[in-house]
Amino acid sequence: MHAAVLHGLGRTPRYETFPAPVAGADEEVVTVTAAALKPSDRWMAAGVHYAPPAFPTVVGLDGVGRLDDGTRVAFFGLRPPYGGMAERTLVRRGLWLPVPDGIDDATAAAVLNPGGAAWKTIVVEGEVTAGQTVLVLGATGASGRIAAQLAKGRGARVVAAGRDQRILDELVARGVDAAIRVDRPHDELAAAIAGEGPYDLVADYLWGAPAEAVFAALPSTRPAAGRTRYILVGMSAGETASLPAIALRRAPVQLAGSGIGGAASVADAATGYAEVLRRVTAGEITFDVAPVPLADVESVWPKAGTDRRTVFIPQGLSRSPRP
Repeated sequence: MHAAVLHGLGRTPRYETFPAPVAGADEEVVTVTAAALKPSDRWMAAGVHYAPPAFPTVVGLDGVGRLDDGTRVAFFGLRPPYGGMAERTLVRRGLWLPVPDGIDDATAAAVLNPGGAAWKTIVVEGEVTAGQTVLVLGATGASGRIAAQLAKGRGARVVAAGRDQRILDELVARGVDAAIRVDRPHDELAAAIAGEGPYDLVADYLWGAPAEAVFAALPSTRPAAGRTRYILVGMSAGETASLPAIALRRAPVQLAGSGIGGAASVADAATGYAEVLRRVTAGEITFDVAPVPLADVESVWPKAGTDRRTVFIPQGLSRSPRP
């Protein structure tokens, strides 16, 4: 079969032939129709986390495809060396979600990871309700963009913070209450964040320097609930952040991480995924998708942007894989 094959940490995957998977006990072979390129895929390839145990390996932590009986599913729980960016992959039985009719494979794949993460943060863990104020740090990325729109749909006052002015403007046009550019000096950013507070919830997809500015701002604000819930979801702006003890002592903050596992079960994930897809289909959530042939993975991987979700399509390719 054809696949995006990684030969070592820090290298770019190449479009090559790879042995086809054979299902073992409690496994299913899935014919892949779409697989999105996500930050976690890049982190895996770089060895930041989710590092593969051996090489060569196929990249891609999830995707959309069909079971042998034709059922369309969004899958995860893959067994190395098989990843989602291939014509076929190997999935642990039951670790998939149904994909409803009325939405194309590329969009279904693009929404799977960021939509699930946003739902988990805003609905399951954040428990956002009407009248609360939510700061989405990294609102111009895929998950943050969906999170901001989900929170607004639940009746919250939403402050979107990010780098991409085009997406910030779009979010405001769709009802988000305020937008903040994060690419500014620390003190200026902290003042802007404080000026839009207080916050009941901070959903952070950036960490790094922007998180430092948020924690500098929080002591000057106090929500009606008495504390701010701060959920760390991503680290697009850096793996570390310097948090002075006095900032945490002065600000009533409950800090928690959100990642694999946690409060959301597979049933929760299925509910959240279906709801996000419903809202995308209804036009309540906007999301930019860029489908490209899997054969182009080597050229697309290094330069894929964050303003839209690149989705690799393995079927119907015209280029031949490397031997």
